[in-house]
Amino acid sequence: MKIFSVAKDSVAAELGIRAGDELLAFDGYPVIDVLDYDYYNSSECFVMRIRSGGEITDCRIEKEEDEDLGLELDREISVRSCRNHCVFCFVDQLPPEDLRSTLRVKDDDYRHSFIFGNYVTLTNVTDRELERIIRIKLSPLYVSVHTSDHALRKKLLGTEGAPEIPDIMAQLRKLHSGGIRVHAQVVYCPGINDDVDQTIRDISPYTESLAIVPVGLTKNCNPALKHIDKESASRIVDVVEKWQTKLLPERGTRYVFASDELYLAAGRQIPPYETYEDFYQIENGIGLIAAFRHDFEAAMEQFRAGNVGEISIATGVSAYPLIAACAAKVEKKFGGKIHVYEIRNKFFGESVTVAGLVVGSDLLRQLKGKPLGDRLILPRIMLREFTDVFLDGYTVKDLERDLGVPIKIIQPDGESFVRGLIGEEDNV
Repeated sequence: MKIFSVAKDSVAAELGIRAGDELLAFDGYPVIDVLDYDYYNSSECFVMRIRSGGEITDCRIEKEEDEDLGLELDREISVRSCRNHCVFCFVDQLPPEDLRSTLRVKDDDYRHSFIFGNYVTLTNVTDRELERIIRIKLSPLYVSVHTSDHALRKKLLGTEGAPEIPDIMAQLRKLHSGGIRVHAQVVYCPGINDDVDQTIRDISPYTESLAIVPVGLTKNCNPALKHIDKESASRIVDVVEKWQTKLLPERGTRYVFASDELYLAAGRQIPPYETYEDFYQIENGIGLIAAFRHDFEAAMEQFRAGNVGEISIATGVSAYPLIAACAAKVEKKFGGKIHVYEIRNKFFGESVTVAGLVVGSDLLRQLKGKPLGDRLILPRIMLREFTDVFLDGYTVKDLERDLGVPIKIIQPDGESFVRGLIGEEDNV
């Protein structure tokens, strides 16, 4: 890797390393990407190989653990695309409309799993790369298991006619023995991977937590897939709660958690806040409702006054009952008028009910002409990360212009919800 710059008075500067030199290896292992540097940069003793001009030098480093080497390198890690053809792949279900190309990227890169928490299948990871993961301690990782049965997993991942993929159980055992913590997920497809009970039994010794989430189906989905119904959702919730009861006294954790969607589909009460423990899997839709309610009630106690006025909120079908109930409590305590609108997903299909997949064009069509008050409040999960762009390319400014109302974006938690409604500042 080319060295962009060297910090003044740093360890590297004292060794005579300069911008333009190349970083080749640590302890004899070739440098693959910046993660190698990050690991050894936090180590105390190692050998660093540098090429300067035509000369290669091995530098023996002895430093404090938190002392910075002082090198600036390329931190970009190109995406390793998924080689699977999963029967439930959401990217393959995207509508044919001209969407931004980034939406069609199938990221299955173990390095992005470590950095960003992306779920990966590990089917494109070699034994040497598993050893690298263990050696430079890329922990935790987030792994899509789906089933512990190798033949069934190949069917789910669409790799039956392709070259043999690694056995996930062997990979999990190796990672576990190497000290790598793994958070796992199962995307449950009724009628296909109904072996959830066996999968929990098989992988629980080697993983930190497990999320069971229902398959997400758009209007362009594989016709062989079935939607989650009350019966199938109830069956999965029963399996999850059975294992929670068994594992809590044994491991001190419930370990496996069903998504909020499964509880809603089953017509069951969302479990209490404390049952979600450290909310390891909240990004997977596990415990979102419980956390929202908890933070909402705390915020309602915290704030004694606020200016609601006349405002509006838009959300997805799944969250609508919760948001409407909380808005009514805010309205009762602080006064004003709050319009809450349930947005049906025409873009992806009405079977998609989560707020995070509501797009700008659906908001415009379903809110146009409705009373919106002085401002429209939307959750940040409707937007691409770090942007003001919806999944269909529509922007917040476009929507403000076409609806003729200012839009306030809030974080999707209970406290931010209260702040947003009563006019308190909240950083998004």
